[in-house]
Order: sequence, then structure tokens, then C-alpha cells
Amino acid sequence: MMTNYLPEIVAQLRPIDPAKIILFGSQASGAADEASDFDLLVVLSDDRLPATHREKEDAYLKVARLLRDIRRRMPVDLIVHTQPMHRKFIEMNSLFARKVLEEGIVLYEADNT
Repeated sequence: MMTNYLPEIVAQLRPIDPAKIILFGSQASGAADEASDFDLLVVLSDDRLPATHREKEDAYLKVARLLRDIRRRMPVDLIVHTQPMHRKFIEMNSLFARKVLEEGIVLYEADNT
């Protein structure tokens, strides 16, 4: 795992006061190699459910812009949720959701800092 990037990722995202940052995929499971990307799920503190694709895109871009410098140095696969989106993600209980929630590593959680 390329752990040297993890504190930088959290520091870059602190200005938007995220509710949670989860690392998942090969970097979290220890199966990563030099070609592996960072799979991140960022849950924003925003309690609105995006009504349009544009609103969803705005939430994504809010996070992506802060990670711009890091993404130039290494690949990042980014998923961004608002609070209601994340609740729906959990409720769906899909294989992907279970994998992220069970195997992911919480890098930051607002309630725990």
C-alpha cells in the first residue's frame, strides 16, 4: 500500500469538512502493486439528495478539484456521496456496497476526530 499518500489525501479534503473518507479496493486489501490506483469513497457532510445530474456532478467536482495535485501523481478512482446518497448506498446492500463497507479502511471520520 502506498501509505505515504494517505495523510496527504485526508489533508487535502479537510477544508470541505467531509463526514467520512474510505479507502477500498486493492490498496485497502493489501493486494496493490505499482500499477494500482487508489479507490476512494468520500462522504460529504451535505445532507441534500442531489435532484439532478448537475448537482451530483457538482458534488463530485468539489472533491476532485481538491485532489487535483495528487491525481497528477497517481491514479485515483473517486466516488462522492452526500449523506442521503450514502444512506441509500448502504440500504441497497449490493455486493459492491458490502465490499466497500466491510473491507474498506476509514481514513477519516468527522465524529472520530
